Amino acid sequence: MRSPTYFQAFFRGLALSLVVAAGGCLTLEAPGGAPCVKASDCPGEDTACGTRACEQGVCRFMNVLPAGERPPGQPLDDCLDVTCDGLGHAVVKSASDQLPDDGSECTEDKCVEGTPLFVPLEQNAPCGKDKQLKCDGLGSCTGCTMPSDCGDDGPCLKWSCPTESKVCIRVFEPAGTIVADTVKGDCKAEACDGKGKLDQIPYPQDAADDGDPCTDDICSETGTVHGNAATGTACGVGCQSCTDGVCGDCSPGFFCEGMGCVSVGEQSVGAVCMTNPDCATGFCVQGVCCESACDGKCMGCVNTATGMPNGVCAPALDGNNPGGRCVGADVCVGGTCRCENGVQDGSETKVDCGGSCAPCKGTWVCNGDAGCGAPIAQCCNFDCFRCEDQTAACFEIQSKECFIGEQPRSFTAGTVQENGCVNCKRMTCICQ
Repeated sequence: MRSPTYFQAFFRGLALSLVVAAGGCLTLEAPGGAPCVKASDCPGEDTACGTRACEQGVCRFMNVLPAGERPPGQPLDDCLDVTCDGLGHAVVKSASDQLPDDGSECTEDKCVEGTPLFVPLEQNAPCGKDKQLKCDGLGSCTGCTMPSDCGDDGPCLKWSCPTESKVCIRVFEPAGTIVADTVKGDCKAEACDGKGKLDQIPYPQDAADDGDPCTDDICSETGTVHGNAATGTACGVGCQSCTDGVCGDCSPGFFCEGMGCVSVGEQSVGAVCMTNPDCATGFCVQGVCCESACDGKCMGCVNTATGMPNGVCAPALDGNNPGGRCVGADVCVGGTCRCENGVQDGSETKVDCGGSCAPCKGTWVCNGDAGCGAPIAQCCNFDCFRCEDQTAACFEIQSKECFIGEQPRSFTAGTVQENGCVNCKRMTCICQ
C-alpha cells in the first residue's frame, strides 16, 4: 500500500501523459495490438489500472482492473478522481469534493477545476483553541503564548508555539508511529498516518501465537499462518527438538548432550545452526542452514522473515529486517530497505521518506501543472488589498527541487476585472 503523497505525485505525473478525451476526461492511449519486442516498446503508460506487456510480438495490457474501480492508494485530497476503464487505462476527472488540506485553519481549502488552492482567510479571523487567537491574513494563526493556546495535543499531533513568532504550528508524529495494538494476534496495529490521524497498518510483530514451540507464527496478508520451526529447534523437556513441525527425540544430525540436543555439524538446509561449519552448505544465516549466502539487505532464510520454508533464500516480507541489515529501526518494503528506496510508498509504516528516514525529494508543481503563468482568479471585490503581484516569487520555485511533505506555498498575482467582479489571481505550489 502506498502513501497519499506517493500516489498524488504518481497520478499528477500520469496526468501529464494522458490524452484529452470527450467530456473533459483524460485517458491513456491504448497499446492497440502494436508490434513490439519488449513491454517498453508499447505506447501509453503503465498505471495502477493495467500494465503494458509484449506477448508474441504484440502489445497488450495485463493486470487490468475492472471498469469503474479506483486504483488502490488513490489520494482523496488532491482534487482528482481516478478510476479504471476496464481496458487498463486510468481515467482522471476533477473532483471538487476531494478537498486538499494544508494543515492551517487560517486558509480555505478549495478545488478549482482539479487544482488544489489554499486561500488565506481575512486578517483577524478567529482561530486557535476556543477561537481566542487571530489569523494574520497570510494563512497563519498568530498570537499564542503557549502551545495549549493553539489546540489540544493528540496521540499523533503536538502543537508548538515558537516564542519569537507566536505562530501556531502543528507537529505531526511520523507516519507509522505505533500508538496501540488493540487486537492481539491480528497482524495489525493502530499507527499515525503522518497527518495527525490514526490509521491501521500491517504489524508483523503481532502474529497470533499458537503456543506450539515447533511452529513459527508468521503474519501474512490474511492473518497469521503457522509454519514449521527449523529442524533442531528446542522443545519439550530435556533432549527434545522439532522435526517437521513435531516435538520428539533429538532431530537427525543432533545428539543428546546434557539437557539439550547438540548439532553434530554439517546439517541439511533448514536446520538450526550457530556457525557456518554447522551447515553442509557452509552458510548459517539467521540461525538456520541456508541454501546460499543470502546476503542481500532484504533477503532472508528463515520463514518468519520470508514466509518461505526455513533454509530457502527469499525476499523478506514487508515490515521485516532479516539479520538487521537495514540500518537502525528501518525495515524492508518491496525487497528494499524503506529508507533507501527513494519512494514514499509506506507499506508497513508509511514512512519511506521523512519521519525517521531522510526526506524524499520532489519538485514544486504550481497550479496543478498549469504553472505560475496561469493563475486562478477568485472574486474578492472589496477585499483585494492583499493581492499584490507575487508572480516572480512563484516562478522562482516552480519546478525547483523540494522535499516531499513541505507545506504548500500560495502566491497572488494581482487583480483582474471579470464579469463585473474584481478577481484576485492566485497560485498554489505543492511539492510532489
